[in-house]
Amino acid sequence: MPKTSKVQTMSTKPKQASPVEDMPTSFYCSRCHRTHKKQKGNYPASQSPLYKGNGGYLNHCNHCIDEMFEHYKAALGDEPEAIRRICLKFDIYWNMEIYSMLNKASTSQSRVRAYISKTNLYKYIGKTFDDTLDEEYAASLEAEQLKDIVITDTENIPEVEGVEISPDIVEFWGTGFEPNFYLELDRKYKYWTEGLPQKPEKGEEAIYKQVCILEATINRDSAAGKSIEKNVNALNTLLGSANLKPSQKKQDEAIDTAFDSKPFGVGIRLYENSKPIPEPDPELQDVDGIVKYISIWFLGHLCKMLGIKNTYCKLYEQELEKMRIDNPELEEEDDETLFNDIFGSET
Repeated sequence: MPKTSKVQTMSTKPKQASPVEDMPTSFYCSRCHRTHKKQKGNYPASQSPLYKGNGGYLNHCNHCIDEMFEHYKAALGDEPEAIRRICLKFDIYWNMEIYSMLNKASTSQSRVRAYISKTNLYKYIGKTFDDTLDEEYAASLEAEQLKDIVITDTENIPEVEGVEISPDIVEFWGTGFEPNFYLELDRKYKYWTEGLPQKPEKGEEAIYKQVCILEATINRDSAAGKSIEKNVNALNTLLGSANLKPSQKKQDEAIDTAFDSKPFGVGIRLYENSKPIPEPDPELQDVDGIVKYISIWFLGHLCKMLGIKNTYCKLYEQELEKMRIDNPELEEEDDETLFNDIFGSET
């Protein structure tokens, strides 16, 4: 199949404004009228040319940005959408790649200001919401070109410029999807399974795969204006099967809180009933012999010292017996004859 070329579009981002020489000595928020002596630490930095005359900082203070973010999060019911709305209002570059960084970073900033600070990384220098719109428009054009391309064979995968689908991915998810859909499924599966202590078992793997397919389908149908209620209900059921629902997480946190308030032995039993420690692999069971070492040289020595006769004491005595050295005995001659032979004089 011939390669499909990308659609080249002209950027909609305006050019930089002329530099401003005179800068104010005090700054105020255009929303709440708070006054600050400096912008750094009080106003988020921006890559947009719209704020170049303001020293490269937004004209809304941190307090107002956080307040607006909480409003949008409550109104939209989705944190990424709330941050995207803030980006739209203040000409800030929006990308899910940046948002995913928030879960890997630890900061005292609010989520929205942490996102804005990461848009100032070198990788995103000069990018604004116009770049977001251009990228989304280009992606929609590519999706339009790919909508008729459906992979039906794991061996003969069509070549599409900018989209590389390996046979392993198709084998894992099955045939019948569009190339971009495979990439989205692969990204979502990595998101859900990264950080797990071990590889999901077959049953868990099937649930994670269905969760990813439903999530991707919901996003696609929502963008197309289709009904998503049925798929959302199915997704909630799957999340419950995988013990991933927020209510289940709160229950686990309640168990942890109860563990802290109970006696140690009762807490251990409570924890073992809810989150039992798995048995180690055979090759990892006391590979250094530490259990035997403690049993002999700590418990055995302690029991021997206290005069307690038990298995530990017996093991301790047996180990000492292996290292005990007896004085040699001379059977041919007695000690006095040997002494005279060595030190005596001839008579």
